[in-house]
Amino acid sequence: MGLKLFRCRICGDPYLGSEPPSFCPFCGAPERYMQPAEEYVDRNTVPNLSAKSRENLEKALDLEVKNAAFYMCASNCAPDAFSQAMFKALSRTEAEHASLICKILKVPKPEIKPDDKACLKDPKANFAAAHEREQRAVAFYSQSAKEATEDRVIEVFSALTEVETYHIALSEAQR
Repeated sequence: MGLKLFRCRICGDPYLGSEPPSFCPFCGAPERYMQPAEEYVDRNTVPNLSAKSRENLEKALDLEVKNAAFYMCASNCAPDAFSQAMFKALSRTEAEHASLICKILKVPKPEIKPDDKACLKDPKANFAAAHEREQRAVAFYSQSAKEATEDRVIEVFSALTEVETYHIALSEAQR
């Protein structure tokens, strides 16, 4: 089997493999969002973005930046390799979500630094905090998808709802 190039319809990042991955390795979107690169169309320019969608995207950007910073801190202070890796992966995924939202809003991506005040030295406490953060994200993204009128914004919020739901399952397994 030869290598093929795939792109994620959500984040746009490329993936080389003989088959599409079960989840985008960058934003975490499920396999159905992966497509052959030659079929990919960048849909991040959303003309006439409604005020409500813009407001929800701006809130989503803030949420993703804060969650990425939390996970960076949690990774840096985790006492074991497993927790470090899990929190690092979650931080990268949340940062990718922030990048995606910036593309739609046409704003520069903010610098994300560890938020040393948001996490604790205890991985169990950080997984519990992660669980709460992801539950809030799922509720917000689900509502934002319902409030959006633009196809692309609906698609993005729907995909983020799914990804963050998977993050809840990860945090539940560690609590």
